[in-house]
Amino acid sequence: MMGRKRKLPFGYLMEQGRVVVHTEEGTWVKKLYEQYLQGASMRELLASMQQTGVTYGEGMPWNLNRISRLLSDGRYVGKGSYPAIITQEVFETVTQKKEKKAPAVQVTQAYKVLRQKCGKKITVHIQQEVLYLLNTLAGRPDRIKKPVVPISKNQRLLLLQSELEEIMQELPVDEGRATQKLLEIAQVMYENIDPREYETRRLRRIFGKEECSPELDADLIAATVEEILVDGNDRVRLRLKNDQILERGK
Repeated sequence: MMGRKRKLPFGYLMEQGRVVVHTEEGTWVKKLYEQYLQGASMRELLASMQQTGVTYGEGMPWNLNRISRLLSDGRYVGKGSYPAIITQEVFETVTQKKEKKAPAVQVTQAYKVLRQKCGKKITVHIQQEVLYLLNTLAGRPDRIKKPVVPISKNQRLLLLQSELEEIMQELPVDEGRATQKLLEIAQVMYENIDPREYETRRLRRIFGKEECSPELDADLIAATVEEILVDGNDRVRLRLKNDQILERGK
């Protein structure tokens, strides 16, 4: 089974067995480094590239991670078999500027809980988004809603109900068997109660007592968040304990 071919960095292409500079993409690489040195933020660079119509690769839109990696890729100064697109001086200046601007991620108890809930490296951006989303629920229990997607019917419950109907149709009715079957049905119905209903009520009680906080609370995250979802565009969503998806603007 053949493996996938390794994608060349943005700005390069393969020509007659050699890596050469892609004229158009190479120009954009230079512009991104120049704009960053002139004061543009990562998000501004992302917005700029999204407006150009130029993609990172086929079927690969730009996102913050790709912008950040591009501004940290030493191959652009001519490492290995890659021809230089920018100078070593420009690269080092950008690197120094990024290091100064990058806020340190503190390994707090909240950070550790976030790591358990998220499959990606926890950045300051993710922490800020989680805090924002949780604060939208503080004092607003009405925003906690049980998802409308129903849980599928329990097949054992359907079988027991069918068996009860057969017992009731046999005259005279065997009250002992009917009572036993009712008890079995009650047990399965109890076990099949939608847990999201309970979790929704529990979450409403929790957030009804909460106030907006300037920092993340490890206990609150552990008690209310099931999973932290981060997509390729660095959009952060929360899946709460009742399966409700929480995201900006919704």
